[in-house]
Amino acid sequence: MSAPAAPTAAPTPKKGRKLMLLVVGVVFAGAGAAIPMFVNVPALFAKPKNEKGKGHGEGKTVVVPFSDVVVNLVDPRMQRYLRVKIAVLVDAEAEEEVTELLTKHKATVKSKLIGHLAGKEIKDVSGTVGVNRLQRELLERFEDVLYPDGHSQIRNILFEEYVIQ
Repeated sequence: MSAPAAPTAAPTPKKGRKLMLLVVGVVFAGAGAAIPMFVNVPALFAKPKNEKGKGHGEGKTVVVPFSDVVVNLVDPRMQRYLRVKIAVLVDAEAEEEVTELLTKHKATVKSKLIGHLAGKEIKDVSGTVGVNRLQRELLERFEDVLYPDGHSQIRNILFEEYVIQ
């Protein structure tokens, strides 16, 4: 008869391997936290500078009032409307040019805005997402009329009043 075989133990993970993983994790976390001290992270995501040498976000801005627009929203009962009082945000040096263009093309811009807004439903213009989307869409309409060449001086569309009823 032969002697019974000794049971073989399953290999246990080494404590050194766990310690090494812990050290590597701490080193990577520390390196990730230290990167902003040595790298200008906001500059990595900044928009390119325009031809005047100033970034688009720099410089003084002014608000040029435009007009009120009131439209019925698409609603089965036709009892909902949107009233917005619009202003245009521009760089201070472009204020005179934009004011002149807005005065000259007011009827055309307002007609485009009314046509665009009249096709909206209440869900399209409600909430923060709806308001932000509408600002972008109206900016496009302003630029279509005032700057067909694509060299817009308008930085943003602002709502001085925004009423859905």
